[in-house]
Amino acid sequence: IAGTEVADFSDIPQEFARLRIPAQTYLVFSHRDHISTIRSTIMTIWGKWLPESGHALADAPNFERYGPEFDPRTGNGGMEIWIPIK
Repeated sequence: IAGTEVADFSDIPQEFARLRIPAQTYLVFSHRDHISTIRSTIMTIWGKWLPESGHALADAPNFERYGPEFDPRTGNGGMEIWIPIK
């Protein structure tokens, strides 16, 4: 699902899904390389860093955050990967 933060759902069209993400502790990983190399970053997070960190996953959504610096035309600008932990 692709999404954006909104203050409330009052002006959201009915055909759009709504998701509230409660306050949660997240580990935030930055990926600053071209988006085509994201697989390597994800594999390192989930396959190496997280198992070796001692952190336990929380039952909450994980997500990618693309800020205004990300250029979808070029794939440059970086993004963040948010992983929920207990």
